[in-house]
Amino acid sequence: MMNINIDCLIKRTIILPILFLVFLSSKAQSYVCTIEGSTTDTETTKIYLVESGADIRTSSDVITIPVENGRFNYVLKGKEKQYYQLIADNHYHQGCIRAAYIIAENQHVVVTMGRAEGDQVTVKGNGKETRMLQRCKDEIDAVYAPKIAVMDQKQDSLESLLKRHIESLSPSEKESFLNDLQTPHSKTPLIAAYQQNDNEYRALLDEEMLATAKWLDAHPCIYGLFNIKETLSAYRASSNVTTPFLIRSYQQTYSKKYRQHPYHESIKNSLQSLELVPGNHYINYTVSLPDGKQAEISSLYTGKVIYIDLWASWCGPCRKHAKELIPIYEKYKDKGFQIIGIARETKAENMQKAIQQDQYPWLCLLELNDQNQVWLKNGISNAAGGGFLILKDGTILSVYPDAEETERLLKKHLE
Repeated sequence: MMNINIDCLIKRTIILPILFLVFLSSKAQSYVCTIEGSTTDTETTKIYLVESGADIRTSSDVITIPVENGRFNYVLKGKEKQYYQLIADNHYHQGCIRAAYIIAENQHVVVTMGRAEGDQVTVKGNGKETRMLQRCKDEIDAVYAPKIAVMDQKQDSLESLLKRHIESLSPSEKESFLNDLQTPHSKTPLIAAYQQNDNEYRALLDEEMLATAKWLDAHPCIYGLFNIKETLSAYRASSNVTTPFLIRSYQQTYSKKYRQHPYHESIKNSLQSLELVPGNHYINYTVSLPDGKQAEISSLYTGKVIYIDLWASWCGPCRKHAKELIPIYEKYKDKGFQIIGIARETKAENMQKAIQQDQYPWLCLLELNDQNQVWLKNGISNAAGGGFLILKDGTILSVYPDAEETERLLKKHLE
């Protein structure tokens, strides 16, 4: 007969659930990041802490840290290690952001900030991921910083020569010279030298970006995953020199190493948005109707040609673009032209005021605080607005065409 130790059994039935709860608790909060900061800018009264890449104008997760006597402190706790940025309130409102970037992980971070110009922003941390990021920067800078410094010096010299030459010209000569400056492949020696250096500078920066991407592929880390997320979500990701390499790196390395990380949803949407080019099919996604209900954007198509106009009340160019579409809409609405506007806002009343002022005659939907991630899914997460002209079957005709291009396409498809 087996002897059972009742006391031992009772202890095990009590201790094991407690250990399990402790395990769950440790999984729910995997890091504690202590931030200690200072600023020399006496006009800074608070610091905004937000996930890097998030739009502070629409994000609902902005943390406000008070600044007292030039110092601020905060303890950031969370589950998944992510990249964050610290932004001074006065710099943000003045439009001259110089953010401090940190990786939220188990570490103590010391941040020094200052005025919008002059003072350096420094971040020193002792976390594993932070050390990896610093190693990446150090190794890339060792190769490219000297080359970039030479380019900077040459660029400054050429700009000084251009400035002095322009000042020596008569008004008519100045106008002609400035027009030539905007013309690619100028034959004017000074302008040609400036353009060549500019092209070489851009090529060097592209080379540095690709070298960084390759380093991060060989040394997988949280910053590498963030770099993929941010690059692919950029408005011009399709023309970025690193995009093809980053896609391969993500598929072969990062998607396997960080299987449960929240960045994957953003990357998935970005990969889908890269296919949003003329000739391909437009995507389907959820939008909020005026009555608050949710619907698929494709269910709202009623015309033969549909313009999805992504705008915001605080975006002047977006509203100018939309107002230029009004006469075209009135001209073609009875021939099968439809416009669906989607406004990216933090308050519903901001959209309503803009509609009343601009008199948009079409259906306008509200994307409140990025609740449906419409901008991210359309590949314009870092832009205020954009748009797609599509056929009813979803075929994309043009990406954010202006009024002239829109009318040209409407004549072709509706007349």
